[in-house]
Amino acid sequence: MAEALLTDEEIDTALVALEGWRREGDALLKDVPVTPDSHGWLREAVMNEADALDHHPDIEDTGSGLRFRLSTHSAGGVTARDVELAAHIDQVLDGGARDRG
Repeated sequence: MAEALLTDEEIDTALVALEGWRREGDALLKDVPVTPDSHGWLREAVMNEADALDHHPDIEDTGSGLRFRLSTHSAGGVTARDVELAAHIDQVLDGGARDRG
């Protein structure tokens, strides 16, 4: 069963609790300024979270850091899973990453 897209109102409400996240088209985006030597571990930590949620975020090098783009491609936009992953990414950024050792 396909995941339901969130309404504009639901997305706006979710963004209130997601500091630094914004909506751009059919996705949630966050730019994180990090040094190049932090890219590898941060990508790995975020992918651990994404794998646990069976999600596949787009992670882009912006030159000054990383950009996370979340959209449920199979649904064609933002779903509850994107909001959940955004919250997990924020936990990683705050030092609460999963240990998949």
